Amino acid sequence: MASSTEKRRRNAAQLAADGFAAMVQKLGMADAVRYVQLYHQGAGDYTRDRHQWLDDVSHEQVASLMAKAGKKRPQKRKRDKAQKHH
Repeated sequence: MASSTEKRRRNAAQLAADGFAAMVQKLGMADAVRYVQLYHQGAGDYTRDRHQWLDDVSHEQVASLMAKAGKKRPQKRKRDKAQKHH
């Protein structure tokens, strides 16, 4: 069996694909994705972008949007919860 140093050297894309495949095999897809998310730094400047999105939005507008979003989600009824337990 050839040692890893004797194998052809992988490029970055091949190494990333093989590494992720190994993680999926060991951890499963969901946990492999969660692991990668722990270390992925992303791109851009979130703080700067957040100011662009939110600086012109008042507290009242945020509260109104939250209230509207809450009305759109179906509320779970107590009876539905009780049926799940039986």
